[in-house]
Amino acid sequence: MTTRTLNPALTAAIERSSRALAAALLAALGVTLSACGSDSGAATPEPSAPACTGGVLEADLQAAPLSGPGVDPATGKLRPAPEGSSYTVSSTYGIPRPGDAVMERYGQTFGAIQAQLASQRGLLAIQLAQSTSCGSGRTLAVWESTEAMYEFVMSPAHLAAVEAADELLEPNYAVTHWATTRDDEMTLEEGVRRIKASEAPAP
Repeated sequence: MTTRTLNPALTAAIERSSRALAAALLAALGVTLSACGSDSGAATPEPSAPACTGGVLEADLQAAPLSGPGVDPATGKLRPAPEGSSYTVSSTYGIPRPGDAVMERYGQTFGAIQAQLASQRGLLAIQLAQSTSCGSGRTLAVWESTEAMYEFVMSPAHLAAVEAADELLEPNYAVTHWATTRDDEMTLEEGVRRIKASEAPAP
């Protein structure tokens, strides 16, 4: 996975998102967390290609650095959680459906999500990534608490995205979330690992 340098400001990062990244954002940060409560809200029928699925890290994935109010501008790293507490991390995967009608609805829905995220209380950092080979997008978001994440989940922009997700995204979109204090568990790779685990058949 390679890293591209983008404007570190959260709003600028979101505004520079491609269509694929917007797709992941619609699946992301809780779009399918309407399943509320489980570690994953993944829906995984047939993937668009054998290697293009939420549980497999794309070889050509291009990722922006973490950006947002919780990131130390001097180091580019997330500031540690307060002692005795943890962060909630969400990670997502999505591929947009083709079609002009979908694109029009897509733009409307993503515009509302973009505006909501730019001022969302409790969103500490976000990382966006995209794959050209799969046409996919991924996100990693770090929240100050699970309550803060669900505040976004219940926002009007998000609820509208929930209704639109099946229309706008291929059916193998996926989202998962977890609580952690460890830096090595606040990565896109960790999100891939957790999505893959959620896709595994029950023993």
